[in-house]
Amino acid sequence: MSARLKIKLFALIILIYTAIGISLGGLLHSFWPEHYFSWYPSIPGFYCITALAMVFFLDYVKQKKGDVTVTTFMIVRISKLILAVFFLWIYAKFVGEKMKAFGLTLMLFYFIYLTLETYTVYLFEKKRLKKKKQEKNGH
Repeated sequence: MSARLKIKLFALIILIYTAIGISLGGLLHSFWPEHYFSWYPSIPGFYCITALAMVFFLDYVKQKKGDVTVTTFMIVRISKLILAVFFLWIYAKFVGEKMKAFGLTLMLFYFIYLTLETYTVYLFEKKRLKKKKQEKNGH
């Protein structure tokens, strides 16, 4: 992946995660202020960092192996789930404020980002299959 493309992808990831984080944080703060917690911004930040790490990892795999498989994407997803559980544990151990709200919000973000990433992988695979088909047909 070229440096220019990587920068555009990082900017897009940061933009999307910031927009979702601010939107959901605003909704939570406005409509359910009793469930808002001071560490809320750490959740979108956590997922933004893990998404950027995922891009680095997938780019590294693509450079080494020439292609990224569905298995690689699944390994990244499992890693993100393990990191989210670890993040929840760290929060519980050192902060512990409004644990239920934090856990539910963390889980909500996980499913939102899982959906976004699944759609991204779908588009990637669709494009890859189309390219393979074109190469096979000699176009």
